[in-house]
Amino acid sequence: MPSPSSSREILRRQLRQTRRHLSNEEQALAAKQLTTQFVSSPLSNTLTQNTRVALYLSNDGEISPNSLCEYLWQHDVDLYLPVLDGKALRFARYTSTSKWAENRFGIKEPVASETIDGLELDAVFLPLVGFDIEGGRLGMGGGFYDRTFEHKQANQPPILIGLAHDCQAVAKLPIESWDVPLDNILTPSTFIQLT
Repeated sequence: MPSPSSSREILRRQLRQTRRHLSNEEQALAAKQLTTQFVSSPLSNTLTQNTRVALYLSNDGEISPNSLCEYLWQHDVDLYLPVLDGKALRFARYTSTSKWAENRFGIKEPVASETIDGLELDAVFLPLVGFDIEGGRLGMGGGFYDRTFEHKQANQPPILIGLAHDCQAVAKLPIESWDVPLDNILTPSTFIQLT
């Protein structure tokens, strides 16, 4: 019988391949529908002017938060992007004039003289490789978000919102002790409130 960690790795490979096979048109439609789903969710009333919200630049077939980003900018939400800090993340302000550099994984990050701790944010939209309806989350396997939010208290900011394509849903994920639970999951067709 495979161990939970090998089951997670097999599932991670399968789900990454599934999302990478989505066409450009499917990706663009999913991003637009994701924003529509957000606007109709209770989150849209929570994340308003002057809140600090982190999102990410999509990579490896992840659902794009670009449309969501534009919506939040129009509503005067302060946006941040993750910046590698050893084995965890810090967050740098994201504006239309941000300057860029690639991190050690070849992913663009904003160049910033100041960053903030993840616990200073009001909400974080984070990419998922897989999810289940109980809030189980499968990431890329590096543990960056888990280490960043390992001291987050339940029902305290930031709100952790996983973003994924609908095709990334699974019946039940094997959970590890270090997995930080999500508060919500948002897909193009679904909003799941977990806490």
